[in-house]
Amino acid sequence: MACRVKVRVRVGGLVVEEAALLNSGFESDEPDIVVPVEVAKLLGLWPPRSASTAILETGGGETANPYYRACAELELVLEDRESRKLRVNVIVNPHVDEVVVSDYVAGELGIVLLDFKRGLWRLNDDPPLKVRKSL
Repeated sequence: MACRVKVRVRVGGLVVEEAALLNSGFESDEPDIVVPVEVAKLLGLWPPRSASTAILETGGGETANPYYRACAELELVLEDRESRKLRVNVIVNPHVDEVVVSDYVAGELGIVLLDFKRGLWRLNDDPPLKVRKSL
């Protein structure tokens, strides 16, 4: 099982709530997320407009993708508390079908993965026995 969390992504007045895959293999030195084209359309980021290009190394080889620096605000959607809000860069990738969160963003949001197999996680400031479940 993979671990997914619910996120809210805001670009200007446009807002999308989606499940997002936590991917420790998506290593980044910046607060990057990847969104599929359908989500990019809802956020007004597709078709590409005045975007840079990000080259991603994937299992299938390199891909060039529209890259919007610091264009969105991202937060976790939690039932029991408010989440930190984080300014993120958005990479639009037509080869994915879900939002993907980089290791950098997961760390900044305070997400601690407890069990990949069972999809268990918590926030670093949750009570020690608090366990959250993947979507």
